[in-house]
Amino acid sequence: MSLLRSFSRIASPAAAATRAASFSTTASAADIARIQLIGRLVADPEVKATRSGKDYVSYTVATTDPLGPPSEDGTRPEPTTSFHRIFAFGENSVQRLTKLTKGTQVLVDADFRITKTPATEDGAPARDQLLVQHRSISVVSRPKPQTAAPTA
Repeated sequence: MSLLRSFSRIASPAAAATRAASFSTTASAADIARIQLIGRLVADPEVKATRSGKDYVSYTVATTDPLGPPSEDGTRPEPTTSFHRIFAFGENSVQRLTKLTKGTQVLVDADFRITKTPATEDGAPARDQLLVQHRSISVVSRPKPQTAAPTA
């Protein structure tokens, strides 16, 4: 009998209304778009200035894309690489990121948004652009120091 009561509570109109109310179409302050990347710095981070004169850092992380399924003959496609340009604002970010060098493997936590670039008069098509803003970075490994080749 208790199973029947439990089922009737779950199936009751009041319970259904409560469940329906928990799904809302209004925006929440907790809605976020976040991305995590593990990859290597393509180049040393670059310090640039905004129009108002504040410094920010731009850096690019290369990641290896997941391999797709094998083809009918069993061979897998060659792996591909994606390049992600990331922007970091704030004095602490500028100081910390400029100490990193090309080849450093990093874990990046960032927010992102997609903006639409309209088509131009000269015929360039409209496109979507992913803007990635740095939140934090952790060094996974540093590049191995290059040893000088022995001269004969």
